Amino acid sequence: MERLESVAWPLAGGVLCAFVIAVVLRDASWPVGFAAVGASVAGWSFAATPAAGAVLGLVAWAFVTGFDVAGSGDLVVSGPPDAARAVALLGAGALAGALGMAVRGAASSGTEPGWPPPPEECAVRALDVDLVVEGAADAEPRPAAAAPHGTSP
Repeated sequence: MERLESVAWPLAGGVLCAFVIAVVLRDASWPVGFAAVGASVAGWSFAATPAAGAVLGLVAWAFVTGFDVAGSGDLVVSGPPDAARAVALLGAGALAGALGMAVRGAASSGTEPGWPPPPEECAVRALDVDLVVEGAADAEPRPAAAAPHGTSP
């Protein structure tokens, strides 16, 4: 199970993007705003859990219904078409969240071909290098730099 903090940024970013897209595309036909908000929900939900993706889909549905379908910013539910849009956005968020979790799980297990192993599985070796400067033993010491005015060394 993932920590709840891991979904905070995808959820916050997704809500903000859904709001901005819905408001900006308010004057376009509602399918345009719905498609753009749906793509945003899927993209942000990919980095979250399926539950957070579903919550993001629900919030996005409210924005699409209020700004793009109703056009006034008021949440007016009109029946089956609104329910279909809600199910579509909830499903897009939950499906993208599940797909993202599967990809992250495959990447962390190292079972997916072509994925590099996680950093904690890579062996890190410290380099022991002796720095030898030629002629350093013969060199004369250089005078210290002069102190700036008003300060003492």
